[in-house]
Amino acid sequence: MEKFSFESTQEFYDQWLNTYKATMGKLVEMPAVGPAREKSENIMKGFSTFVNLYASGMDTTSNLQSVFMESMRKVQEKTVKDMEGEISPEKYKEFYTICMDTYSETFKEFSKSGHFVSDMGKWNSYLMDFQKYNREMLEDNYLKPMNLPTKTEIDEINKELYSLKKTVKELTSQIKELKQNK
Repeated sequence: MEKFSFESTQEFYDQWLNTYKATMGKLVEMPAVGPAREKSENIMKGFSTFVNLYASGMDTTSNLQSVFMESMRKVQEKTVKDMEGEISPEKYKEFYTICMDTYSETFKEFSKSGHFVSDMGKWNSYLMDFQKYNREMLEDNYLKPMNLPTKTEIDEINKELYSLKKTVKELTSQIKELKQNK
């Protein structure tokens, strides 16, 4: 079996990212002017937030592809001699067991690495930024114009409700004390 390399995939991804930064990335960073300046800035912020999330996801996918190919190479090394000759159900079962053990061990090693943790940290950070941006855009462009409550307003109401319940509970206990003291 020919040896696969995803270096070309990584090179393509790197070239795409560099091209984006040199072209669209510069456009996104341009300050907006005119009456719709704020809306334009918000849209451009969202675009760059999405690109960061997408680039991080592609980087993670590329790394996982490399790990997958490494585990396949290890399986091939372990099973190349065992799979010669007549194929039987026992050989299939043995092959399956070798595959699962090898894949599990390879991915376990990768998931313990600092590189994996760093990748997941970046990706989660960009995902949270993207979700925050989407929530803000939803609130600004749909909820507020339709006079519907936003998450912030609901949170404030919940805090106030909690405070009122706490005060009522304290006052109720004070009233009970006063009635008992009479």
